[in-house]
Amino acid sequence: MLIILLLVLMMRTAYLLWFFHTPAWTSRPHDVRYCGGWYERADAPDVTGRQARRTAGGDLKPVMRSPVFRPITAYRPSSTCPQYLFAKVGRDVYVTYRATED
Repeated sequence: MLIILLLVLMMRTAYLLWFFHTPAWTSRPHDVRYCGGWYERADAPDVTGRQARRTAGGDLKPVMRSPVFRPITAYRPSSTCPQYLFAKVGRDVYVTYRATED
């Protein structure tokens, strides 16, 4: 049983490193792929929900999940891709991601 558990944990870690390019134990990957483009983590410190809504320009809605199954939210008033994404890492704590200029 212990060997099976160890194999499952190793394969999960390998999958997360391959698919998300981030270790399984972090909720703050360096970059996130969404809406056909890449979003890089901003150098700014973590923000509250209120600050995130102010930066985004409106109410945030979940758009996907992070590697550790926490919601990644964005404000999308239209069908265009948002400028910012916010990954929830605490009760009211978010990490900011900014769209790259690719």
